[in-house]
Amino acid sequence: MDKASIDLASIDPASTDSISSGSTSPNPSTILKAENGLQTLLINDQPQAVYIQGDDFSKPILLVLHGGPGFAMMPLLHQTNAELEKHFIVVNWDQRGAGLSFDISISEESLSLAQLVDDAHVLTSALKQTFQRDKIYLLAHSFGTVIAMYLLEQQPSDYYAYAGVGQIVSVVENEQLSYDFALEQAQSNAHVQAINELVAVGRSNEDGEYLDDAGYEVTAKWMAFFGGELVGKTDTGTIEETILSHHPYLNQQNKWLQGWQLSQALFYDDQVWEFDFRTDIPSVEVPIYFLMGRYDQAAPVTLVTDYYRLLHAPDKRLTWFEHSAHFPFYEQSDLFNRTLIQLFRQHVSY
Repeated sequence: MDKASIDLASIDPASTDSISSGSTSPNPSTILKAENGLQTLLINDQPQAVYIQGDDFSKPILLVLHGGPGFAMMPLLHQTNAELEKHFIVVNWDQRGAGLSFDISISEESLSLAQLVDDAHVLTSALKQTFQRDKIYLLAHSFGTVIAMYLLEQQPSDYYAYAGVGQIVSVVENEQLSYDFALEQAQSNAHVQAINELVAVGRSNEDGEYLDDAGYEVTAKWMAFFGGELVGKTDTGTIEETILSHHPYLNQQNKWLQGWQLSQALFYDDQVWEFDFRTDIPSVEVPIYFLMGRYDQAAPVTLVTDYYRLLHAPDKRLTWFEHSAHFPFYEQSDLFNRTLIQLFRQHVSY
């Protein structure tokens, strides 16, 4: 069978009633082919892009939530994790304001964590109804894991299981531990420039704030430089090259960058800085799996280990990828694919 894809463009998932009355049950013989799997949906009155890829229409739905905020990555999993498309209908979604969902009319004030969570609820409902599924699978990376945890808390019946990669637990402690790692590495490597820049901005306080806002950029730069995002790499340039040089982002680099910049407005949302899942969401009703790179310092592994110990769930696993940092699905793609398929397939027969 050809790659499974369905034309959702005429469906407005902002209204469940309109989905029900305006669509018929799709089947493999009547699938309306979208151009290369790319769709634009009206989600809560805002056009947003989704990229749907799969070998078999009958497989379960896997919704992917990218990180950042604003690090839209539609082509990445399609290029490095195509094996997943044999087992799932993989739905990559560019969140409101990010990637191909960027629009100059979107204001910074309209971006909030609660809005992204609500958008994700609406998209989940649209996917379930359009593809005639009772539940779907959820895969999230980095900042996308924050959205995912609220989805699990608010609507657990929508999801078979969840896999969090680079799981965020607390943005405040995340920032502090990333700084600690960068400074420790700078000192142990006698890297004068890194030491000077990190000492100049200082460690963020209990609210996650630096004396100078440049501290966020300085910490991120040196954390990545010392391998906290990609093992053996000083930045994520190879990933960004893969993302921006393939469909559907080819020739859309400026839009992608604008979306990245706009999405940073989410850090003005107090909720982003106030949550700590260890106290806010100590239990979930959905099987939950953390797939973590051993050397991840963008989402410091100690926080994930702490959260995993106290988390209550119907089933939970913490799997380490020993040669990865923040992007195990890219750094160890074959092992990642096998692991995710094995964990997920136990929850539904296909």
